[in-house]
Amino acid sequence: MAIPPKKKVLSESYSHQINVLKTLSAEGPSTSRPRQLSEIAEGCGLKDEKEVLRYLYILEGQKLVSPQPEGDFTSKTWFITKDGVRALGLVSQTTIQ
Repeated sequence: MAIPPKKKVLSESYSHQINVLKTLSAEGPSTSRPRQLSEIAEGCGLKDEKEVLRYLYILEGQKLVSPQPEGDFTSKTWFITKDGVRALGLVSQTTIQ
């Protein structure tokens, strides 16, 4: 009797990070624009801007997002990078259950 493989479950943290990326590229990768922290929080369903900022810092460490101006981590304006657009494309191609 074969044991069925365990279903992979996406953690809440990764799910929020993906939602932040989706919010930053909501108008499509070719027209993505910098967004305000409050707009990102609203778009991804997180009301706490500090929590959103924490996810942005995680994503910035992976070079998927960047503050504007670049290097200003106190900025309230962020945008998705080309690497972030590619990563989001890979995630959307993957079936996550």
